[in-house]
Amino acid sequence: MMIEKINAIWGIDNNTSDLDKFTGYEHLYDKFNTYNKEVYYANPEQTIQEVHDLYRSVNLVPITYFSEEGLRQELKHFKRRGYNHVTDNVQGLGNNAGASIGRFLFPNMMTAEPKGRGSNSLRDRFLDEKKLKRAIRICFEFREGNKLVYPMALRTALELVTGENVTNFKAQHARSIVEQLCPAIWGRVYDYSMGYGGRLLGVSSSNMNYTYIGTDPNTETFAYLQYLNELLGNDGVDNELYCETSQDFQPEDIDCAFSSPPYFNLEKYSDEPTQCMVQFSDLDEWFEGYAVQTMQNIYNGLNTGGIFATNIADYKTYGQKEPILVVDRWIETAEKLGFKHTNTIKMLLNTRPGVGNERKEGRQKWEGIYVFKK
Repeated sequence: MMIEKINAIWGIDNNTSDLDKFTGYEHLYDKFNTYNKEVYYANPEQTIQEVHDLYRSVNLVPITYFSEEGLRQELKHFKRRGYNHVTDNVQGLGNNAGASIGRFLFPNMMTAEPKGRGSNSLRDRFLDEKKLKRAIRICFEFREGNKLVYPMALRTALELVTGENVTNFKAQHARSIVEQLCPAIWGRVYDYSMGYGGRLLGVSSSNMNYTYIGTDPNTETFAYLQYLNELLGNDGVDNELYCETSQDFQPEDIDCAFSSPPYFNLEKYSDEPTQCMVQFSDLDEWFEGYAVQTMQNIYNGLNTGGIFATNIADYKTYGQKEPILVVDRWIETAEKLGFKHTNTIKMLLNTRPGVGNERKEGRQKWEGIYVFKK
């Protein structure tokens, strides 16, 4: 069973927990409660070491784990959650509902390599003694209130250690964006880069009863996507998932195409030859071999009046001073193929004031959803 395979990857066995939703550290919560700021500042190094030793006594990456029944219940809960709609071409911050499902169901998201840094996953950081202790220090010095070193607090702190993280597209964002863009109720929505299931979950949970069609060539990711689709039950019964590259797959009879495709070499997902950053060695080749072919297939498969939308951004890889510019070229390429750029949705991003990229308190940071019409 897939749940058993996923559990084995994370190191979960039958003795870990009898709960449907757990961290594996529940038996230590009372002990964690004794570690407050007063205890920490009385002896910081000893306190960090003691908390470190508690985590090493279990040694599970601090995320939320699920039984199969727990996953089904979490999916039902997700569908009932409220979410922010697109308003005046702005997608608000919304919430992270569904994120815990993705973290657990797609363990390979934790080993993808961001921005050319090599593997710097949450698991890597947790298993690194210095980084784990640094994260524990962050919990004490920058968090307030109770539960300072609970697993979810530590996970957040680990994400701050050494920066870059491979993340999943927010499922609630996918849901609201497609509801804004798709011109047809009961429409067919094509995701040309499925990734770690955020759009599959969001689109399938919409009350608009969309049929989700998706492609992704990563064989490990695809197996988890199929499992997620099975867990969605009747909501996913008509979905169509294909383990193919978008430049080779020809969708048919689609009303809306929306995805957040790979940004050439920003993130490395696997070494499989079908991965576009493996297939194409430079940006020009990537645009000609991946972007142009993917867009042409979408154009051919879109119904009249259909919508094509892309979340993409200019970016920097590790050690680069100047950004790699892809947004304007993406728009120009789409227009050359016959699409008309009709508008841009600003998808707001969380920021930490004063940390990198000239971020300032009150300043909006956003990525674009670039919308085209056939």
